[in-house]
Amino acid sequence: MKDIEYLRSRPKSDMHNHLNLSMKYERYKHWAGVAIPNFPRKMTGLDEMHEVIGSYTRPRCKTAKDVKDLFEMSIQDAIADNVVWLETSIDINFLKHYDNNLDKFLSDISELVAKYKKEIEIRPEVGIPKTLDRDFIRTWVYPLFESKVFNNVDLYGPEVFEGIEDFAYIFKLAEKHNIKKKAHVGEFSDAQSVRKFVELFDLDEVQHGIGAASDDSVLKFLADRKIRCNVCPMSNVMLSAVPSLKEHPIKKMIDAGIPIGLGTDDLLFFGKTNSDQLYDMLKCGLITDADAEMLMAVRG
Repeated sequence: MKDIEYLRSRPKSDMHNHLNLSMKYERYKHWAGVAIPNFPRKMTGLDEMHEVIGSYTRPRCKTAKDVKDLFEMSIQDAIADNVVWLETSIDINFLKHYDNNLDKFLSDISELVAKYKKEIEIRPEVGIPKTLDRDFIRTWVYPLFESKVFNNVDLYGPEVFEGIEDFAYIFKLAEKHNIKKKAHVGEFSDAQSVRKFVELFDLDEVQHGIGAASDDSVLKFLADRKIRCNVCPMSNVMLSAVPSLKEHPIKKMIDAGIPIGLGTDDLLFFGKTNSDQLYDMLKCGLITDADAEMLMAVRG
């Protein structure tokens, strides 16, 4: 079994990451000047996580400079873990911190990508929450895609399916602009929901997707279509989506032939870098050394 020093020394990717919440807690606490009580801790789903965001992290982030600071801290902590390829969501709602000044928003993102390009390939994605005002999304998604600053799009939020067809135009537009199509599904929802999202939006990749493991036909569907699932094991444990790391379905998905990427999701909340996650999965016997090497080698 590879030790933690070896894993930290190896170049790797982070394929599922939210740039405003992907720094270590100690770094965040020093910047914020505020401690979050009993944190990080295991939670009972996304609602509890969003309570913490609403009470602590969102109120602390008031300005465009705050947003950029959060992004930069996350990039620095990725580099510290030898992440050389980072696919990371930037929530469209942060435009409001820039007073809807699109040029400044894009400039700050481009500046960070360029500043760290010798150490890490940053692939920004337009992060779209399902709960955001639909008119706001429609207003801004077109210029964001046209900017050529973003490589991917990621739809996320509560795993509810009523009115989900309203977002189909976004993925058609993404295809037109050669933007990789991702969506969060199958974190808490079932296998059929994963299949539905892939078919409805013609997804290239699924964020999470672990619900697929409950249905062998959906595993085969994903494998046959070569749909990568960008899985975040510690996030799933900490949000009680799985009972324990040892019971996580990542190995079942790998063995089913599904391409798998490894992600930290929100390092601030879950406390484990990708090196840490690999070590923990090896230690409990969930994955093999060969699996770990494969996960570290994922790019693009």
